[in-house]
Amino acid sequence: MSTTTGTATTPAPAPAGAGPRTPAGAKRALSALGKRLLDRRFLPVLGTVLTLVIMLAIGEARYGGERSFVSVKLFSNLLVDNSYLLVLAVGMTFVILTGGIDLSVGAVVALVGLVIATLLPMGVPLPVVLIAGVLIGSSFGLLIGVMVQHFAIQPFIASLAAMFLARGLCNVVSVQSLAIKDEKFASLASWSLKFGEGRDIWKINLSMIVGLVVLAVGFYILHYTRFGRSVYGIGVGDGGNAITLMGLNSARTQVWVYVISGTCAGIAGILFAFYTKSGFNLTGIGMELDAIAAVVIGGTILTGGGGYVLGTGIGVLVYGLIQVLIAREGLDSWWTKVFIGAVLLAFVILQRAISHKRS
Repeated sequence: MSTTTGTATTPAPAPAGAGPRTPAGAKRALSALGKRLLDRRFLPVLGTVLTLVIMLAIGEARYGGERSFVSVKLFSNLLVDNSYLLVLAVGMTFVILTGGIDLSVGAVVALVGLVIATLLPMGVPLPVVLIAGVLIGSSFGLLIGVMVQHFAIQPFIASLAAMFLARGLCNVVSVQSLAIKDEKFASLASWSLKFGEGRDIWKINLSMIVGLVVLAVGFYILHYTRFGRSVYGIGVGDGGNAITLMGLNSARTQVWVYVISGTCAGIAGILFAFYTKSGFNLTGIGMELDAIAAVVIGGTILTGGGGYVLGTGIGVLVYGLIQVLIAREGLDSWWTKVFIGAVLLAFVILQRAISHKRS
């Protein structure tokens, strides 16, 4: 449409909300996008993505050759080998976002594996055993949540007590490694969809699917529900007063984040049993620290209130890729801890710098 005065024609104004039509407008839009990406809230996650890209570039430069190092097969193997850690780290993200910590998850993984290895030979149906494994984790999470919220016990102490309890129950069940020979369990553990041909074949297995589903559910809960807003609100550090004034229930949320973490530990115990086809009382020692490292590398602030569960997923990939590069270099496995410690230290310093600028 246009308006006409005599012989002159004046274009009608562009409708409101129309996108930029000039180079200057495009530059302003790109500048706004750049400022958003460089927002301090996103810097830790951007650092994680950059770390992953650099590691992939190093791997491609050193091991690319005729067969590319960066491939679908690489990411498939990373998820297959670390699906249990992904599930643990998603649950740990909920806890750390509130400013808490859960040290019991590694011991719960061991207990679930032993329970599975004990109940299946007794003739207990597989679905019942799997549900029992998840409920074991949920029960430990509930125990920690109640101690933290209703008895005002520090999360470190409460989860440490739960860790000793779970580890002690592992020794009660068995002090020896128990192989899981149940055919139905083995069938679930070995199920996969394979793609590609020859040496480039890659697969999707049940553990990978479960891990990605847990990640997607965690993303939805944290970013699209009232509960998720409550989790971030508790992490602000005012004891939940702010979210209480907003009409959200801080006490219930505080308990539920530990239930979620414990449930994820129960699921991770099942996935780790799929991976090893055994149960052992010493399984999972230090696994809680691996989960915490993946969460922090993924950009979640240790003091709570900031972070993204998708960043945790990238953090797990970084963790797994460090192991791959160490193995490709032919170094001893303990070098993995050295490099993970260095990366973790770098991200803690980055978080400290961001927090200092905010204050």
